[in-house]
Amino acid sequence: MSNTSEILEQLEELKCNVAASLQEISELDICNKTFLQAYLNDYSKINPSSIIFIQAVIDYMYEKVNIGNWKEVKPFLRKTITIASYLKLLIYLHDKKVFTNSVVQECFKIIDYGILFGSPLDKEPKLLQKCAGILQSIHIHRSDDSTNKIKLETNVVDLQEIKYNVIPLEVLDCPSMEYFYKNFILKELPVVLDKCINHWPALKKWQDPNYLLEIAGMRTISIEIGNKYTDADWTQKLMTLKEFITEHIYKSNTSTGYLAQYQLFDQVPELRNDVTEPEYCCFSDSDDPTDIMAWFGPKGTVSPLHHDPKKNLLAQVIGEKQIFLYAPTDSEYLYPHEHELMNNTARVDPREPDLTLYPKYASAKAYYCLLKPGQLLFIPPKWWHFVESLSVSFSVSFWWE
Repeated sequence: MSNTSEILEQLEELKCNVAASLQEISELDICNKTFLQAYLNDYSKINPSSIIFIQAVIDYMYEKVNIGNWKEVKPFLRKTITIASYLKLLIYLHDKKVFTNSVVQECFKIIDYGILFGSPLDKEPKLLQKCAGILQSIHIHRSDDSTNKIKLETNVVDLQEIKYNVIPLEVLDCPSMEYFYKNFILKELPVVLDKCINHWPALKKWQDPNYLLEIAGMRTISIEIGNKYTDADWTQKLMTLKEFITEHIYKSNTSTGYLAQYQLFDQVPELRNDVTEPEYCCFSDSDDPTDIMAWFGPKGTVSPLHHDPKKNLLAQVIGEKQIFLYAPTDSEYLYPHEHELMNNTARVDPREPDLTLYPKYASAKAYYCLLKPGQLLFIPPKWWHFVESLSVSFSVSFWWE
């Protein structure tokens, strides 16, 4: 156990920038804004009921951001959640004398809800991530001694490409930047790149799930529940990474859970240190940063046949995935969904295409790869791809314009 005074002092060093960020939520009603400002300026106002009041602000903002389209949510609402979450953390710790595992777990829960539903502040864009880093430094989040050490099982069944009547993708050993640009970026063709990320610490560290539990076991994440996002019973659920690993990675009798297309590395920067953005991502048409996403799940997780608007380098860290790809010119043979929200997703399953329902599929040209640990797959924009995990799998995708 650790004393809270030093940690609180570090957390309070961020208060000045948080107070300055109140101008970023000028549209907030005067009642809530005055309430936040009072707690930022005067600790004497904190009392046993303060946590209830600050939670009421968070709940009210949460209701507001979940009305209508997420993309149309006004930024000040989500920024208010960020500021209120920071204050809730300080208020929660105010009367705590020592850090126990349960106290630290509650702190991470407060932080992660703020990250998931809030928005970065201009004055302190990594506010809640910094708070998490301060808590991480006390190393109280270690796995319980009673927890059995676990190991990833990544055995896969050999599959023959001829079974699917596909064209195997070319595999290149770490090509030069010029060669990759001329032959794949400009021509918009997929390719597998080998031996380009052998230096990543993740290739070794992430094989041990106890390392993941040590770094992020208490962190709250959003999990997809269901076989694939096109299913009617597909949903999402918040849980800790430890709950996800325990309930979905190592139990076959539960519903499929998938940490998919998730900004884990923004939330847990310690894991971001285990990977390096491939140099091939420098071939960009904009100055926007690369989107880095995590994909972690058990054997059998599926991303239905779909396409994305950006360039994609998919890095395989743990386990293997089989991937089918089709050129944009084959779109009419793949039977995309007609609804505008799903028209980037096809109805055909390339593993068992139903030519009675989808006769045009017979004219499609399928490319295929079995992506192994340490390999990168370049997927050009608008190329259709179907992805299935053949074992427990952890992948990292890099998306850029």
